[in-house]
Amino acid sequence: MTVMWFVLALIALAGACALLYFDRSRRDQSGRVRQIWAKAQGFTYTNVEERLPAQFHRAALAKQEYLSAIDVVRGERRGEAFILFDLEETATIVAVRRRMGSDVDIDLRLKSTPPPKDSDLELLGAIGPRVVFATDLEIARRICDQRMVAFTESIPPHVNMLWSEGEWTLGSLPINSNGRDWDSAIAAVFRLSGILHVLPPVAGSNPPDRGSYDQGRPRLREDAVDSSRPAPGSRPAPGSRPAPGSRPAPGSRPAPGSRPAPGSRPAPGPRPAPGPQ
Repeated sequence: MTVMWFVLALIALAGACALLYFDRSRRDQSGRVRQIWAKAQGFTYTNVEERLPAQFHRAALAKQEYLSAIDVVRGERRGEAFILFDLEETATIVAVRRRMGSDVDIDLRLKSTPPPKDSDLELLGAIGPRVVFATDLEIARRICDQRMVAFTESIPPHVNMLWSEGEWTLGSLPINSNGRDWDSAIAAVFRLSGILHVLPPVAGSNPPDRGSYDQGRPRLREDAVDSSRPAPGSRPAPGSRPAPGSRPAPGSRPAPGSRPAPGSRPAPGPRPAPGPQ
């Protein structure tokens, strides 16, 4: 009887070792695929970053700070930085960093996905196939316009959740995704990041001044003055000379003490009336 239990234990141990070996082989192969994908697009690749997941606290990354980020890819698109990484055996995460963070966080997830556990996220309602939660419902209503509706209908189905945290916009997809899935997920997170640029900035920050110019057609500010042109109704200072080649206005008289410009001719004056003959 003892021998039988010993044999069963050896079989179980051998099976566990085989599973660990195949899992390790699969992970190494997945890491090589992502490394090749990153190199082909000019991105940087890192095997492990242990502290990266601790930067985020919502949605798929809630209470996951004890896990490490594996197969980390860092790059830049449209002038904004992004990170793609695997949360060990949990999910693949895409994070895009916006230029200006916000105190208002948004959560978009499939209707079949359980609601977030964050106490400050309130239900706004359904938009297309997604359900929206936000920390400020009044501001969230303003951005949930036709543009947001069109975006939710275009999100790839393998992108489970989309959300924002401060200056980050994030999305999650299954761990067994491929290069095409990564590309489409990055594009979706970037689109949402562009929509969330209208969120109010973090309290105390200094957002860029966009009121002094039009991005589509640059123009001078209202307080900018062209020094090359005199102000309307102004008169030349006494003793000043006119610009070379300029002519005085008809009927005008030179200022007292001023000299005519070289080569200029005085304006013809009135002729005296003929006397009696």
